[in-house]
Amino acid sequence: MSRAVILADYSRGPAVETLDLGPVLPGGALVRVDAATVCGTDVHICDGVFEQLASLPLVMGHEGTGTVVELGAGLEHDALGQRLRPGDRVVWAHNWCGRCYFCAVAKQPTLCESTMGYGWGPYEEGAVNGTFSEHLHVSPDSRVLRVPDSVSSPLASAATCALRTVMHALDRMPRIRFSDSVVVLGAGPVGVLAAAAALRSGASQVILIGAPASRLAAAEEWGLTSRIDIDHTEPDERIEAVRNMTQGRGADIVLECAGPPDAFTEGMGMVRAGGTLMVIGQAHGETVPVATTAMKVRQLTVRTSLSADISHFHDALRFLDRHSAELGLESAVCSTTYSLDQVTDALAAMRTGAEMKPVIAP
Repeated sequence: MSRAVILADYSRGPAVETLDLGPVLPGGALVRVDAATVCGTDVHICDGVFEQLASLPLVMGHEGTGTVVELGAGLEHDALGQRLRPGDRVVWAHNWCGRCYFCAVAKQPTLCESTMGYGWGPYEEGAVNGTFSEHLHVSPDSRVLRVPDSVSSPLASAATCALRTVMHALDRMPRIRFSDSVVVLGAGPVGVLAAAAALRSGASQVILIGAPASRLAAAEEWGLTSRIDIDHTEPDERIEAVRNMTQGRGADIVLECAGPPDAFTEGMGMVRAGGTLMVIGQAHGETVPVATTAMKVRQLTVRTSLSADISHFHDALRFLDRHSAELGLESAVCSTTYSLDQVTDALAAMRTGAEMKPVIAP
């Protein structure tokens, strides 16, 4: 049996129920969830924003770290070839099928057409597939990785969405050079971790733009070039500030991690001619006007990125193993810890932006 947060009806909202735990499938695993973290996507799923994508009823939560309770037949090693045993702490990627065109031929598993990821549903009897739960069944189509001892379970959980998303985005664009100026739009978990990654990639300048001030303060000791509060500035002022810091040219790279439609437009205004705008945060469903002639004349590169595969989980864990202590990433990203019974409070804290990354400890 496992207590879990079930979303069966948008009007009623999430509720904790006790579910039966079915058998572990060959190639899969049963884990005890040590820590789950709340993502803005969880809020959107709960609010029905993604009702065309999510399938009710579902077990909520897609970020998590767990301890192996039982391994299914045939699952003996993680994605790095490390031996797996009960008691190991692990993270797992979404269950990309590995057999469709996008997985097998295009080598772009995040476009897999045959998956319904953790926390997206539907919940089927006996197979718990969301992280807001005491236990979770890791799908045979998932890939798993052992978590380094140096990385806490809450921080590793945050890496399973925010940081692995950053790593995938960096993988889809030209590498950051030591001479590059990088602007990060958005001071949520993705933006703050993107700023950390850009800084440790060797960029000469990293400018973090977002709000509230408390989130910008989390990166105060990192040595960023500038932290600009959008609550006290206008878009034109911010674009001008970036140009002033880049000899009038604009940033070599802009990482849009904010989400609102205006962030895309603002990013276009901040990137230099010939530069790159990486779109990570846009998830609003609106149409944004683009000056395509100016984009062509300026020879801009616009790239997009979504989710990640297990290689990017690996990069995220390696980054945390090496840099989390020196940057104080756990205190910067992970906030209040909640029980399963307090999930409504955790979702509310994420919805209002009161907390960076609420932690649920089942």
